[in-house]
Amino acid sequence: MRLSLLLICLLILPTYAFPASITIGSALNRPPYIIEDAESGLEIDIIKAAFKEMGQSVNFKFYSRKRQVLYFNKDRLDAVMTMNPANGVDGYWSNDYVDYTNVAISLAAQHLEIKTIADLKNYSIAAFENARLLLGAEFNAVAQQTIYREVDTQLSQNRMLYLGRINTVIADRYIFTQLNRFVEPNIDTQQALSYHFIFPPTSYRMVFHNSVARDTFNQGLAKIKANGVYQALVAKYLGSA
Repeated sequence: MRLSLLLICLLILPTYAFPASITIGSALNRPPYIIEDAESGLEIDIIKAAFKEMGQSVNFKFYSRKRQVLYFNKDRLDAVMTMNPANGVDGYWSNDYVDYTNVAISLAAQHLEIKTIADLKNYSIAAFENARLLLGAEFNAVAQQTIYREVDTQLSQNRMLYLGRINTVIADRYIFTQLNRFVEPNIDTQQALSYHFIFPPTSYRMVFHNSVARDTFNQGLAKIKANGVYQALVAKYLGSA
């Protein structure tokens, strides 16, 4: 009798079947991590490689952060990338798969003294979207003590800094450098910069609607780290710097 009941329960339990391709919400163009036109970049290639290792295809939809979260909550996306629990999204969280090197950037000619996060309160700041959530309580407190804004399109950070409209920019240094080519030749991007390494690396995860897809990604990620594919991608996009 017990065996029959067990079999019935197993038959009626819902099962998860992978779609032909998992749809992932990505941020807009953010080289070298996300190169929208080519559907490549460090993050995208890591995700592709991890799922390929598990025999699963993926496709990417590019949106602003607000639309990513909106569409995820409406079940129009299977997962969202470049996420952190501080974003406040409910779902199944993957392991960390990429680190961003967020720094304070200033024009060298200004000779700004920025050795700690607290020093930022003396200067105006343009930060990436959700920086106050992701960079910790101390930075959040500093942001309330000075002229502070967050930008949705990071290109505007490059323009504001080089044109002297802001003292400091908070951004991943690789993203900032690569975005320079999009603001040339109208702005002098040859001005010397100072990079102030006052933040620890910011780790990002993916968030999924179900644990099966999450586990599949985590397994693939572990495999590409073990076989050297992951390290090769980091070297390709970030070099040894």
